[in-house]
Amino acid sequence: MKHFLLLLICGLALYGIWQLTTPLLRKNATQTIARHGLRVIVFILILLALLITAYYTPALHLL
Repeated sequence: MKHFLLLLICGLALYGIWQLTTPLLRKNATQTIARHGLRVIVFILILLALLITAYYTPALHLL
């Protein structure tokens, strides 16, 4: 629950900062996000797949 609250507060803070920026800065940020968004989404999906794999794979007994 505390992670949800932290994400909610961070999301609201980012929204407030976004609304307080100038339109030119917003346009540049939107172009940057559009340019790099696919790479970030792929990276997040890879990390999620690795997390799921780590959860379902039993630990390796080395000793």
